[in-house]
Amino acid sequence: MMNFALQQAFEQRQALKVISGLMNFDPARVAAIVRAATQGGATFVDIAADPNLVQMARGLTSLPVCVSA
Repeated sequence: MMNFALQQAFEQRQALKVISGLMNFDPARVAAIVRAATQGGATFVDIAADPNLVQMARGLTSLPVCVSA
């Protein structure tokens, strides 16, 4: 089931995904990007597929978090 706010953003063609980088495994850099995405009004964030990064990102934002590998 898709997050309601995310679904609405897609339906209204207003979605904004912020990508931290496929090979960015630096927790400090990813955290800074996640915080900026949250404050900047992003719809969701995309981070590298690492369990520790996912846990950290989920603790920093209420935005949906996608992972890329």
